[in-house]
Amino acid sequence: MHCLAAAIAIFLAASPAFARDYVPAYGPKQGIMGEGYKHSTEKDGTWRIVTEYHTRDPIIALNVALYRAAELAREQGKRYVQVLNGYGMSSHAVANGFVYAVGSDSPAAPTRCKAKRCYTADAAQVLDILSGPDGRTPGVPKPTYIDEKGRQVTIAGYGIGAIAWGRR
Repeated sequence: MHCLAAAIAIFLAASPAFARDYVPAYGPKQGIMGEGYKHSTEKDGTWRIVTEYHTRDPIIALNVALYRAAELAREQGKRYVQVLNGYGMSSHAVANGFVYAVGSDSPAAPTRCKAKRCYTADAAQVLDILSGPDGRTPGVPKPTYIDEKGRQVTIAGYGIGAIAWGRR
């Protein structure tokens, strides 16, 4: 019994390290146990993007949802994406990301936030920041800069590419 408890403790302590190396499969979610994104259009024209990944890190799922929102904006010929709400959560080693967004031709702050704060981002910038170190890994943040102590800093999650913030 003590060996099992020790093994579980070691696994839980190592889990964040595994999450950092986790590369999400990008694409539409297939099947009940599949990974990926689903999106739909709400009555008000807002996109609802939901992602699911088998990891404990909800930021991974949120990053994929943000990438998909920027991709949808680009597909509609919009230069900007207004992120009206977004968050990630994790339970039982499954992470989900949720983003409500809409494409825009204007860099102005959104006026119809679904959260306390929402923002407008340059879609190309979001796609670039979340395309991985190699530029071909959707949903994975690129290293952003090196800090004063020589550590690599990566920006991820809600607020990626924000150029104008709005309030509800």
